[in-house]
Amino acid sequence: MIALALLAGCGADHGRSPDASSTIDARTIFPDAPTGCRVDKMMFSQATGCGNDGSVEFCLPDGNAALVANLATISPTISCAGGGGRAMCSARPGLLLCFYPTRFPQECEAPGGGMTDATFADMCSIAALPDVSAIVQTIFD
Repeated sequence: MIALALLAGCGADHGRSPDASSTIDARTIFPDAPTGCRVDKMMFSQATGCGNDGSVEFCLPDGNAALVANLATISPTISCAGGGGRAMCSARPGLLLCFYPTRFPQECEAPGGGMTDATFADMCSIAALPDVSAIVQTIFD
């Protein structure tokens, strides 16, 4: 519960990249994450990654065909379009809202539960992209 409370404050500004002075050491919260995985960009853990309304989302610059092609190599299920979402992509012009579905049993171990190892590895690949500042859970209001 303490980890979730700490993370609740981390998702407030998705328009800015995390830096060492403004983020907590994510390894203290997610010690089992793969080495080198940018968990500081994820507003969830592997164990809670599917606790959403069917996807996680992130922003990418519009008009970068190479970046979109790179996403397709990570997962062909990723889709991007205009919009704001929880990732607040509309806060800055020129950003696409991208979704990675979290379906059971394809990406999730249980409905609303944890991500499979393969899905979390994809999250690590997405978080490694320099243009991605945060990956957040999709929650429809």
